Amino acid sequence: MNPIRVFVADFQYLTLKGLSMLLDRQVEFELCGTRETLDGLIEELQVVKPNVLVLDYNEQDPSFTSKLREIKENTSAQILLITNDRDRNRIQTIIKMGIKGIVTKQCSKDEIVNSIHAVAGNNRFFCNKILDIVVEHNVPTEVEDCEATDLSPREYQVLQLITKGFKTSAIADELHVSVHTVNSHRKNILKKLRIKSPAQLIVYAMETGLVKA
Repeated sequence: MNPIRVFVADFQYLTLKGLSMLLDRQVEFELCGTRETLDGLIEELQVVKPNVLVLDYNEQDPSFTSKLREIKENTSAQILLITNDRDRNRIQTIIKMGIKGIVTKQCSKDEIVNSIHAVAGNNRFFCNKILDIVVEHNVPTEVEDCEATDLSPREYQVLQLITKGFKTSAIADELHVSVHTVNSHRKNILKKLRIKSPAQLIVYAMETGLVKA
């Protein structure tokens, strides 16, 4: 199996070196390039063709969103953003652009590794800190929790159908599984997203872009 080719663009020297060292030590990844600025990034990405671009989200740059959109439109790499930003509107804008992965700089090594695997496979990966910021209107939680919110492909299917108004029996028929299996998926989804009711689940999913309307 070929390694996942990863390119790191980070504006902070120490973070860039730390991420590079982490990737070098993981046999499933190939670090194919690094850069400390956005200047010339698109051109280099078009040459090296990474599977994943790990990109530092510079919330201090008012033009970053437009630059990110340009990067996304002109490269084939999946993008994983690493940020310390806690502004709900900015993060929500990024998610609506179709960015599939966002984690914070407080996330652990395992969470970073898992997030790269997820976005490389065209799956979404948002740590719970990011989801808390989006849904809780930018109110920080008391505990820094960056546990990964990594729903399985089947759980995403169930979540999509729930947001479309499908009842449990209808979901079971649609996916050709038992009602018991659907209920198990529902419980797992609620547990992973730390949500207590189906109504909250629908709002949560739509707000964060986990599913599309």
